[in-house]
Amino acid sequence: MTDQLGEGGRNVHEMDKARRRLELEKEELQAALEEAESALEIEEAKVAQAQLEVSAIRADIDRRVAEKEEEFENTRSVLTFSLARSQLPLKFVLFGF
Repeated sequence: MTDQLGEGGRNVHEMDKARRRLELEKEELQAALEEAESALEIEEAKVAQAQLEVSAIRADIDRRVAEKEEEFENTRSVLTFSLARSQLPLKFVLFGF
């Protein structure tokens, strides 16, 4: 009987050691999870910031392209008008107007 009590005490002691070891492992895993979640949040914030920057750059490029297209159209209009004006004297000479 004493042997059984001694063995039972050892079993309780072993189970208690295993429980403490598992609790420690759980705490370590919980800390690692929290650290990983924190790192994920930081990376997600970086991605969001990069997306904002890309959107701003894209908007700037679109604006600048629109400005250049407008400049091109204005230049084309001026050159077309100038060409038409410069051809008037030639028409007078050629056709006797």
